[in-house]
Amino acid sequence: MKTKPLYMETTVISPDRTAGEITSLLVASGARSIAMDYGERGKIIGMHFVLMVRGVPHPFKMPIRTEPVFQILNGRRKSWDRSASAEKDREQAERVAWRQLLRWVQVQMAMVDCGMAQAREVFAPYLLHPTGMTLFEYLEETRFKALPPPEAKEA
Repeated sequence: MKTKPLYMETTVISPDRTAGEITSLLVASGARSIAMDYGERGKIIGMHFVLMVRGVPHPFKMPIRTEPVFQILNGRRKSWDRSASAEKDREQAERVAWRQLLRWVQVQMAMVDCGMAQAREVFAPYLLHPTGMTLFEYLEETRFKALPPPEAKEA
């Protein structure tokens, strides 16, 4: 059985170049500040940015999660080849994850540009909570207790 390829799996475009493209897109869409987050070995692991929405600044934090992509790429290999190919697969996972994020941001901004959605609507999971977590991370940590419980339906 043939394995379904990941979206953007064969990209050769560097994470740095893709982060630059995302930055340009966000600036063109009204971002007032953008900062890159770096991890070990100087690799970009996410972005912080502020978008103006109806004249109000909204801070967002967008992490890049390469580990799930790595697990898929490396997991497809024969067990004897996984260790030997791990570094190559990690590099490809970074390229793929960043390209996927770029495409996602492009689609979200296209929806905002034509009035189908608001920026804070599509970026809401990445809205920076006062705790320093994204809104999604905060809701996940609190087991979504900030949301009202679903109403029980009468039988």
